Amino acid sequence: MVILINAYAPRPTSTEAKDTFYDDLGLTLRDIPQQEPVFLLVDFNARVGSDHSSWPSCLGQLGFGKLNDNGQRLLEFFSLHDLCITNSFFNTKPQHKVSWRHPRSKHWHQLDLVLTGRSNLRNVKLTHSFQSADCDTDHSLVVCRVNFQPRKIHRAKKEEDHALM
Repeated sequence: MVILINAYAPRPTSTEAKDTFYDDLGLTLRDIPQQEPVFLLVDFNARVGSDHSSWPSCLGQLGFGKLNDNGQRLLEFFSLHDLCITNSFFNTKPQHKVSWRHPRSKHWHQLDLVLTGRSNLRNVKLTHSFQSADCDTDHSLVVCRVNFQPRKIHRAKKEEDHALM
């Protein structure tokens, strides 16, 4: 089983709403068994930047942009919950790293993230965005390719099966 969590974080201006969001998300993550693979697909409205040396447990060496205050809080949350930003682990073209363009400044930002636990990172083959996808939103489509091997489930044979043999 794979657990997918899709969420939209409040805008950076609402501190109370952000506190509630992170508390609820933390409670949700604590309720999931450790052995279950978890993927979070979230627009956090935050920029996490590219400073791998400061955040080696959750940020890869191929991040994008500059860190903002909301991104700082987010990276602290990711570190606490042992989550990695899969977007920052793949060497893609710059246009495939960003997911939103600011309407006034026209600068591109990486706001939409795919996260997973460090132990699941080996199963992620690629995470990138598509600016040309028509999704009826001002954000780009973010795709994460994951490869899992199915687990074998061993079941004990019923007594009837033994009698037939």
